[in-house]
Amino acid sequence: MSKHSAPTLPTTMKALELSSYDGLDALKLTEKPVPSPTLGQVLVRVEASAVNPSDLEFMHGRYGFRRPLPTTAGFEASGVVVAGNGAQAERLMGQRVACVVQSKGEGTWAEYVAVDAKVCLPLQPAVDFEQGAMLFINPFTAWGLVEQAQNGQHLALVQTGAAGAVGKMVQRLATSAGLPLINIVRRDEQVTSLRKGGAEHVLNSEAEDFDAQLKQLCGDLNATMALDAVGGELSGRLLAAMPEHSTVLVYGVLGGKSLTVSPYDLVFRDGHVSGFYLTTYRSNLSKAELQQRTDQIQQRMATDLHTEVSARAGLEDALQAIKHYQDHASNGKIIITPNKHSQAH
Repeated sequence: MSKHSAPTLPTTMKALELSSYDGLDALKLTEKPVPSPTLGQVLVRVEASAVNPSDLEFMHGRYGFRRPLPTTAGFEASGVVVAGNGAQAERLMGQRVACVVQSKGEGTWAEYVAVDAKVCLPLQPAVDFEQGAMLFINPFTAWGLVEQAQNGQHLALVQTGAAGAVGKMVQRLATSAGLPLINIVRRDEQVTSLRKGGAEHVLNSEAEDFDAQLKQLCGDLNATMALDAVGGELSGRLLAAMPEHSTVLVYGVLGGKSLTVSPYDLVFRDGHVSGFYLTTYRSNLSKAELQQRTDQIQQRMATDLHTEVSARAGLEDALQAIKHYQDHASNGKIIITPNKHSQAH
């Protein structure tokens, strides 16, 4: 290990560990050794870690991969590099960074995390630890989705899950790009909230005339791409409502059910259903393209890509905060602050 691994680092740390893929019931606060970075890795002292819908899916074994158990949960975080192993890692010593852990290694809901130096992004001075902890997943997802729509030369869009963090980012990015957007939510209070926030077209999928309203709006605006976070039977309703040659781009599984799409819409109306996976999107970018998007995203994290935070909790109170988030995700993010006292509210 590098000489920069200070002897003053503790030998143990607190972490939220998942013992089985049974959701929050299998998550508990534990004490475990502080990881030692292997060659090419850095050790990050975690200042903030985000709770995302993908974390909840992962804990139920419903995400795109599983890690060997037990494992520390959590995908993304921000903090300060306090140790490094290898030349690339040592260059990050002392820097404020955002980082992400996926299929390999331990997660970020801990006081320290060892991650590959190549997946650490130095934070710009204007980006604080809270927003930095949410850099990798939601802003990149929203950016990638709108980019796909623009590359496909779609003139207007539809999106489900519009009241969530990604949905609000997509709304702001679409507005900035001059793309009309039809927002779909499930509750009347979400309709009101989004309209107060400046969204022009908002529909409640639970309304009796939803399908008729959606078809009318899609025709009026020529909305030919839907960004779908829900899946299930709603995907088919989206495709049926849009004009011919339209595409449903599925990027989430909030509905928890298989897609239901009419063969009629696929065969006779030339409809398309495709998937968007953030890891694949990022891996298809060149190093220069990834750096460019990272810079652009960080520059807009105070505006179009800002994330609302509803509560902050230390590791001791995180379980209660995460349970609340499961039922109120559209109210804002939960931030875990492993190295600070709880600030839940």
